[in-house]
Amino acid sequence: MNDASAWQMTVEGFVHALSAAFPGVSTKYRTSSLRGNSVVDFEVEVQPGSWVEGVATTPVENSAVITVVGATVAEGAYFALWLRGGLAPRPDLVRFSNERALEGGDDSEWAIPAGGGFEKVEAVLAEHMKAADGA
Repeated sequence: MNDASAWQMTVEGFVHALSAAFPGVSTKYRTSSLRGNSVVDFEVEVQPGSWVEGVATTPVENSAVITVVGATVAEGAYFALWLRGGLAPRPDLVRFSNERALEGGDDSEWAIPAGGGFEKVEAVLAEHMKAADGA
């Protein structure tokens, strides 16, 4: 089921959940220049020594867009696992894409597996990156 509004997402709610899950999180609120809505830049340590930077916004009421910047596949997998288990109202609602795919004209979204651990999520992210590279 693709029910983005099921997230009931707010930027403030995202920051609260992020802060509860990741001690030492760094956040900075700003206003989007495109739509004028609230945006938060964040940086979290997903594993010892592995940091993820990103941006979260709610372009459509109750729906989240969370962009992770410059992460490795492993870092993205750790963050996706947190989203799936720590924020998403249902594990089947976490979807992703990447910049290379979008630049290549592929605007499809891939689903994070609704079950399974790190290795399973990492494998799906790696497969997506490989597909985006045209390999």
